[in-house]
Formats: sequence, structure tokens, C-alpha cells
Amino acid sequence: MNLFDSGIPPEIIALQLDIEEVEVEEVIKDLNEKKDHKNNRLIGNKKVDNASVFYVDALIDIQKIITASQSSMWKALRSDPIFTAPFDETQEILSSYYNEKIKLLILNIDIVGSTKLSMNLPIERVSKIIQTFSQEMTKIIRLYGGYVLKYIGDAIIGFFNVSSDHLYTLCINAINCARTMINVINQGFNPVFSQYDYPEIGVRIGIDYGDNVIVKYYPYVENVNDLTRYDYKTIPKTSELISDKEPSYDILGYTISIATKMTTYAKVNHIIVGQLIYDVLSKEEQEYFSVVDINPENWNYISDETGSIYKLYLNRA
Repeated sequence: MNLFDSGIPPEIIALQLDIEEVEVEEVIKDLNEKKDHKNNRLIGNKKVDNASVFYVDALIDIQKIITASQSSMWKALRSDPIFTAPFDETQEILSSYYNEKIKLLILNIDIVGSTKLSMNLPIERVSKIIQTFSQEMTKIIRLYGGYVLKYIGDAIIGFFNVSSDHLYTLCINAINCARTMINVINQGFNPVFSQYDYPEIGVRIGIDYGDNVIVKYYPYVENVNDLTRYDYKTIPKTSELISDKEPSYDILGYTISIATKMTTYAKVNHIIVGQLIYDVLSKEEQEYFSVVDINPENWNYISDETGSIYKLYLNRA
């Protein structure tokens, strides 16, 4: 994905990767000079064509990300860190699409093993681990041009704004984003846990693509004694019940529902994608995935494209 289309300026990329801004600019310049050439780059170490848009993996050092994430986990377990979340920028981007149908790539990542952590460690310790996990996964999502919609316990829902002209590239970036997340868990976090003799964790990641709608929720003033007296549907926007706080925006639709539900069918430390994403990939890339055999009684969602059961595909180990 073109990092500028993602709203990430070179200085922010440099800050996140702990490198000089000039290095980022040099890479961008080099990619621009090659944009008329084919660059057949497959998922991971293979190749894909169309170098006219940026592939995030071409700009980042994954080993640096792993090292930085590992350092964050060490610090979190040894101190009392401050955690932040970029929800302001999420709300800003969603507000620009309010009440519109918009195509998005939805990514859902869920920790496997958090229950075992909770059973073996003090809750304060588990809290730091989950918060650090959320913080570092958020950085990765942003680095790949995505946004974090919300944290739900030990799960994170992120999204990527889709340009139909670059759908293929965006799908590759979302999949590589998921691969980087898994690498951070395996090579960054778990070695720290083993040093403390803590249980290791894994993740399941689901990615799907399709239509969504952006909805708005108005906050209410805090001094209303009994909101049950009011009919939420008939309160005008000018009512004194509406506070002066900013409204909040959320994503609703079939795609976000499917993405969260399909994640449960992924193996630990694997990526599961919907049929719409699988169909965008090249034949060579599709070989990295295999169709998931699910009982129709458990998975009976119908594809608008084919009229049959919507297929899911799991990446090969």
C-alpha cells in the first residue's frame, strides 16, 4: 500500500522504525524510480507485480520490529509503563465516511493462551502483558497502513481502507501485516515469557474484505437521572440531552461480522482469509493457502458472488 495514501508521513515511519527520515525518503525515491518495472513479489519471500504502489515490507526491517516489541514487553514486566491507543485518528478517518457504504479489509487478531496466563499469573501481570500485546499489535497495524477500530478483551479489530485500484496490493499488505504479528509473538514475546517461566501465547488472525457502513453514536450528558424515560429514536440532535462531546463512530456490516467469526476456525499462529481475498491472489500465492473443511451446520454463510457457502482458506505452515 502506498504509505502516503495510508496517511503515514516519512517522519512518522522513521520514528516507528527507529531510523533516520532520510533513509525512508531514499527508499521511497528508489521505489518511485522503479514503479514502471515489474517486481513479482509473493507473500513473504516471494514476489508480486505492480511496483507502482508501495509494499510495506519493502520499507521495513521486520527484525527491528521484533526486537523493539520484545524490548517493550521486557520493560512492561519490569516497570509501570504508560499505554496509548490511536483512537483519535481512527475516529477521524471513520467520520469522513459517516453514513456511507465503504469497502474495507477487516483484520481480527485474537490471543490463544490468555486464559492459561490468567490462571497462572497475578491479574496485574496479565494486564501488563495484554496491554503490551495490544500496543505492539497496534503499531504493526498502523505501520502497514491500517487503523485500530477497537480492543475487545484480548482481541483487536483493525481495518484497512480499500482502493479498488490497489485491492491486490492491499490484500498482500494485510496478509504480511498478520505474518509480522505472528513473528513478533513467536520471536519477540514468547522468549521473554520463557525467561520468566510463563506460559507462551499464540494468536489466530482472520482477514476478510467487503462492504461496511460507518455509523455514528451521540453521547449523552451525565446529569440525566433516568434515561429510560427517553425514546432514543426520537431525540433530536439539538436536544439538551446531547452532550458537547464528540460523537463516536463504528463499523457495522456483514464483513466485520464474518471476519470475527471466521477467526475461531484458524489454527494457532495461522492466518485465515475469506474467499473474496483468496480470489484476488495470484495462482502462486493461492498455493500458500488451503480451503478449510467446515461442517455446513457450523458455517452456513452464503457468498453473494457464488450463491454457495462462503469459503475460508488457511495459510499453510
